[in-house]
Amino acid sequence: MPDFLSRPLGQVTVVRRRRRLTAALLSAGLLTFAAGCGSGSDTATSSSAGPSASQNGRGPGGGPGGGGPGGGNGGDTPPACTPSSAAPTAAPAAAVPAFNDTTVVSGAVTTAQAFLATLTAEQKKAVLYSFSDLGKKQCSWSNYPDDNFKGRLGVRLGDLSAAQKTAALAALQSVLSPAGYAQVLNEMHADDVLGQNETQYGEANYHIVLYGNPSADKPWTLQFGGHHVAVHVSLGGDVISVSPHFSGTQPVSFDLDGKTVRPLGEESDTVFPLVKSLTADQQTAAQLSGKFNDLVMGPSTDTGYPKQEGLSYTKLTAAQQTQVKNLIKDYVSDAATAISDPILNLYTSQLDQTTISYSGTVTADSDNGYFRIDGPRVWIEWLNTGASGLHYHTLYRDKQLDYGTGLS
Repeated sequence: MPDFLSRPLGQVTVVRRRRRLTAALLSAGLLTFAAGCGSGSDTATSSSAGPSASQNGRGPGGGPGGGGPGGGNGGDTPPACTPSSAAPTAAPAAAVPAFNDTTVVSGAVTTAQAFLATLTAEQKKAVLYSFSDLGKKQCSWSNYPDDNFKGRLGVRLGDLSAAQKTAALAALQSVLSPAGYAQVLNEMHADDVLGQNETQYGEANYHIVLYGNPSADKPWTLQFGGHHVAVHVSLGGDVISVSPHFSGTQPVSFDLDGKTVRPLGEESDTVFPLVKSLTADQQTAAQLSGKFNDLVMGPSTDTGYPKQEGLSYTKLTAAQQTQVKNLIKDYVSDAATAISDPILNLYTSQLDQTTISYSGTVTADSDNGYFRIDGPRVWIEWLNTGASGLHYHTLYRDKQLDYGTGLS
């Protein structure tokens, strides 16, 4: 078990369940929730045991997949990132949903400033960047581990003291719902399973960076990420944004303190049955041509959304429509409820203009399944990738408001 897991962050079992249930408080050894954090449905129990893979997600050679395109490993090179030349200082007014809740912003500012207060001058310089530096936001996250991707900014959790690490995670927790925070922890735990014998994987290799000085009056973005996580939450002034948000997991399930943990279990339990429920006529309308080996709008691809295609939401049964609505909610509500609800309401109002589509065999154990939700604003992708052992990649974007500003 990695030494990092023996510390307080690793002494927790977090089981992700339906968000519509009541959340149990996380154990005191993890952190307490900041004021204003949204409600969720996760449970946590104290544990000193580390995670072990129940589905090891490794390829024929036994090596872990790096999580790049096709799940590459070793010498794989991430795609080149071409940063935007734009330097927006605020979100485009027409793109921002109405947002009147100040409690969550206040709590996030307090915890982010508390984190900054723990840092040395050198660390603070590494963490703080300008909110208007769109190019750095775009090019500082990836689904490759640190050995392959050198563009991550900020500070690594593994380079922080225990107190600094606690403060960093408190800042992250303050902008996420309990369910969203639990998912991030579980994705990092999965990374520990994947890299038990390799230093490039695991919780220590996740980074935190702030774009803009945290304030209730001026916009700023918290970015947190590593191999299989990329969180962007933007707040302050008139800005709210919770995208892009990338998640991945390899293995897709593992054991922690005798419990089976599936970091993307809730999403997969909706995606796979939804595709399976399609009638022959619906399949014909929803099916995309070609095979997808990577996410279309993944890291380093912020522009060039493909033309909308697929099966209209209006052609779904009532049960299927509920599945689509729940799936969108699962992604957006990883952020604190006060932040996510206005965004979710916007997407809900656009459902009649939204489509679903798929390619390949979209089942739990296939290695070529691809699924998409495409609306006027919301963009969600799901990919089963199996080049280095079965694992899942998924992404949520807002076509007009990624990074808190959009792209111009």
